[in-house]
Amino acid sequence: MLADLCTDENLHRAWRWLRSNPDASYKGYFRDLYAIYAVADNRLLKRLQHRLRRGIYDPTRACKLFFPKPSGILRPYSLLTIEDQIVYQAAVNLVAERLFPKVKHRYNTEVFGHLYAGKTSVWFYRKWSDGYKAFNDAARKAFADGYRFAASFDLTACYDSLDHGVLRHMLQGIGCDKEFSETLTKWLSVWTATDRGIYHNHGIPQGPLGSGLLSEVVLRHFDDRRKSEGKVRYFRYVDDIRLFAKSQRELRRLLVRLDLLSKDIGLFPQASKISIHEVKEIEAELKTISHPTEGSIRGRIVNQARLQKRIVAMTPRFRVSDATRFKYLLAHAHPNAKLTARLWRIFENQPDYYAQVARYLGRYRRLPRRTAERLIKEIERQELYPAVRAALLIAADGRLTDRQARSLGTLIKREVWKPREMPADLFAVAGRLLLIGGRLTVAQLQYACLRVKPWWGRAQLVLALDSANVAGATLAVILNGAVRDKHGEVALAGALGVAMNGTAVAPPLNTIEPPAAEVLKELGVIARTPPPPCGVESSLRRMLGTVPTIRWRTVFAGNYRHVEKQMVYTRALAETNVSAWVNGMDVFDDWLLVALYAHDPSLGTYVFGSIGSVMNSTRLKHNYPAIQELVVSIHEKRLESLLSHAKTKSTGKPTKPIKWAYLKTGKTLLRKALSELAAKW
Repeated sequence: MLADLCTDENLHRAWRWLRSNPDASYKGYFRDLYAIYAVADNRLLKRLQHRLRRGIYDPTRACKLFFPKPSGILRPYSLLTIEDQIVYQAAVNLVAERLFPKVKHRYNTEVFGHLYAGKTSVWFYRKWSDGYKAFNDAARKAFADGYRFAASFDLTACYDSLDHGVLRHMLQGIGCDKEFSETLTKWLSVWTATDRGIYHNHGIPQGPLGSGLLSEVVLRHFDDRRKSEGKVRYFRYVDDIRLFAKSQRELRRLLVRLDLLSKDIGLFPQASKISIHEVKEIEAELKTISHPTEGSIRGRIVNQARLQKRIVAMTPRFRVSDATRFKYLLAHAHPNAKLTARLWRIFENQPDYYAQVARYLGRYRRLPRRTAERLIKEIERQELYPAVRAALLIAADGRLTDRQARSLGTLIKREVWKPREMPADLFAVAGRLLLIGGRLTVAQLQYACLRVKPWWGRAQLVLALDSANVAGATLAVILNGAVRDKHGEVALAGALGVAMNGTAVAPPLNTIEPPAAEVLKELGVIARTPPPPCGVESSLRRMLGTVPTIRWRTVFAGNYRHVEKQMVYTRALAETNVSAWVNGMDVFDDWLLVALYAHDPSLGTYVFGSIGSVMNSTRLKHNYPAIQELVVSIHEKRLESLLSHAKTKSTGKPTKPIKWAYLKTGKTLLRKALSELAAKW
């Protein structure tokens, strides 16, 4: 299956579906970056395919955002790099093809969300609103047929809780092979890791297009095993299960069954939302879809007076009674003083509506004085929720008087601007406003664009650079640093900046990151792009951090491809199994000695697999002491490993797993050996 993942057809289909994703929120974070990637997408996809086939593709940790929920806790949102989005979607494409035959008979009868549209569709999913309408229509029919008792069975933090072991089991159950399933969950562990580098064995990233369908692989466990036998009508929209029955007893029986099934797969029901009750009016039972009919709205014609009255009616005591309808109405409202005053009162009671309020304020061409003052005050107050601050800053951008803008700039620099600890969304908008206002020193700007941790935020700040807000010399330094940034999104942003500002690309050109180089070549800025990445170097860098530049293709010559595969695998073992890593490093040392003895005839001769013959070589020790020390230490440690022998020859005692403490020792010796090789080769 991994070979199927990286076919031309599948990668191009994944890229196409990312661009047709109807979720404007997620696409909004990448709209500019998608456009830059598209400049050279065929060549960039070919490079990605090449790395996937060689086994040297490594996912990047997601950029995490956190949005407040009505309860006050936070909902995580994961921004994946464009390459990671493509790879993730390409993997889910294969999952979708294997899942679809097993679930299609339930589409729009029992299962209504994340319905796969098929290979030939413009979109990955069928239209969600059609599914939700069918969901509600099925519930209405059940009520009409006499199923008057109802209950909801919701799951707590479904995406965050999906266990990777369970997911692997379910993937193999629909025909995905073991290697594919393990590789996908390994990638997921990177994409769901925390900003502090803590890796989990559960969760799928919220935000990316493919996560919904991947969740269906596990959630179908409820569909397949509920055993309601027609006595209970069962309808599932993602992790929201609605049940209708003619008696409370049958309903309770199925709820208990679903609870046991949730424990079977490591998910947790929201006990507070589960209640058996008799339905009196079915419309009151159902949530309305996101585009309900409104008397105040007729196509593009909106009766603003009637619309405002409807908003007032559904916000008694300044609390929203129907969230979906309120959001729909507010999206069509023109700003006016009376409605704005009411929205501030609603915001005080329910700050989780910040996004809708911010978008409403963004419809003002110029904010009224009182509204602007209140907005600045709210920005100052919102230190608890950075996402709220970011949304309000966007609403303020370009809608303040010069005096108000200066006041806001002072506030941002004094209270908000903390680049080392800010989340990416707040960093991006605050940094842009400070940049435009001329409030960042050269050193602060270089640090923000080239060194701050959240790669998405840095990419957005680089996109905002131009000759109108940054001096030419400083602009050149930052853009040349950006095109060499190890994060592809920052490199893409830098490439666009170089091209649009006519910035000269500083030598050497072979240090430009491939994504930036391909875009610059397409735009006619440079003539050549760097060669494909070296899997040996990238694996060593992943293990050790900074490593010296060594031409590994020259070192290993005709054996390079074999060594590359071996080192990629060994690097992975450094994170999972130190005993196996020692064995892998012993093999690498064998390859290295073959190359070294061929390069330096003064050492004598060396035959594959005969490391023991050079353990005490005085020539090797004299000419390459660090390499000799690495070879001896690794080989002797391998003899103690239970993956190599039953007993240690020197002591006669049974071998044991190598302790993790040795990994630090081995890495230190490897760094010294690489430095010695770089200096003498």
